[in-house]
Amino acid sequence: MKMLFVAASEIVLVLSMAYAGDVQGGYSQSYTILIKGESAGTETVTEQSGKGGEIISTSEHEIYVSDRLETKRMAFSTRLVLSKGTLVPISYNCRYSTGSGDSYDVTVKNGQVTRILNKNGRTSEVATPFKPNMVIFDINVYHQYDYLIRRYDAKKGGRQEFAGFIPINGSDIPLAVTLLGEEKLEIGKTTLRANNFRVEFGNRSAMVTADKNGRLVRLAIPAQDIQVERKDLSQ
Repeated sequence: MKMLFVAASEIVLVLSMAYAGDVQGGYSQSYTILIKGESAGTETVTEQSGKGGEIISTSEHEIYVSDRLETKRMAFSTRLVLSKGTLVPISYNCRYSTGSGDSYDVTVKNGQVTRILNKNGRTSEVATPFKPNMVIFDINVYHQYDYLIRRYDAKKGGRQEFAGFIPINGSDIPLAVTLLGEEKLEIGKTTLRANNFRVEFGNRSAMVTADKNGRLVRLAIPAQDIQVERKDLSQ
């Protein structure tokens, strides 16, 4: 795979296309997860439109995590519903099929976001005010960077702030997204035009490459030595 960087003046060609919130005929993508440069799992996402035009995103995940003594398999599935056009979250749930079968559900209603957590057979609930710039930011669900990037205002540009709701914690953290520039990726005989972003959260940052529709192509979180790539990039 060759990477060709493009002059800043050409970025407008990609940014002039609004990041679409609607799904035309469905969408699916698969990713390879690498930890310390080694393949450690996969993530597959599928999107469909609901009867009211809302986006329904479902995903399947499998990750192998090692602590030097043993390697553990972590598998779970998610379902995220977003408003048509605005990509504002409506609901979210995550179900683990490994371990003790933990799960959590998030709903947004009447200006409030509520999370119900089922962990080790115990249930807890927390509610917090919903913020207009809030996105679901589940730490181990990497395709959700799609929805953060697609909330970015390309015409405004610069550094833009969001509130990232972390379901497992039941609270939100500040997120900041900055457009860095455009890149051309040569994949076989195909040239993919993409944008590079920096996403800041807490004391960490991620480098995100997204295609012209705001879809995740590549992700790197240096502090965790994690990389996520579209499968066709790693083949």
